Amino acid sequence: MVRRGAVTLLGVHVARALHDRWRRLSARERARLEPLAGEVRERALDLRGEPNTNTAQRDLHVANERLADALIGTAEADPKVSEEEVWRLRDDLSRELARLADGEIQASSRGVQSEKAGAPADPSDPG
Repeated sequence: MVRRGAVTLLGVHVARALHDRWRRLSARERARLEPLAGEVRERALDLRGEPNTNTAQRDLHVANERLADALIGTAEADPKVSEEEVWRLRDDLSRELARLADGEIQASSRGVQSEKAGAPADPSDPG
């Protein structure tokens, strides 16, 4: 079973990977996507000490998806980026986001199973 802490770490890992891809863009494209990259960074930082980790994880997931979509759109619009490179980028990002979504679903279902048994989902996780 995936624990919420593992989901949090995976979300932060995806955020770092996306942020790294953003940093490698041209200065013009970085400036254009800076609000999205900043949101991803802030949402990842919000997870630290956040009492409601479910909400913070969900917010980070949404921010990650927005930045991933924008990175794909940027690659598609760049004539120097081949179709194959765009496809590879889309595939890589989709796989990362799917892993994160799968982890969230597993953690959520684990919480439901624990609640049905009368125990909290994770005693160390108030969220």
